[in-house]
Amino acid sequence: MASSASAYIRCPHCNERMRTHGHVVFSPLTKQLTAACHNPDCLFSAKVSIEISQQIQPSLQPKPEITAALTR
Repeated sequence: MASSASAYIRCPHCNERMRTHGHVVFSPLTKQLTAACHNPDCLFSAKVSIEISQQIQPSLQPKPEITAALTR
């Protein structure tokens, strides 16, 4: 079994980890997060898009509309 590691976003300016604050769901496959650098000397913030773009292992409980979107 693969090791479990959290995904995180680094600030493009100071390389510190960014924290996410809220999100907007555009579709079951696309979400936009607001991320902010917690370095007090930087304080950069940005919108970050997350998209499920390709399936690696098909679901054992597939939704036809999701399967269709991922196999185009």
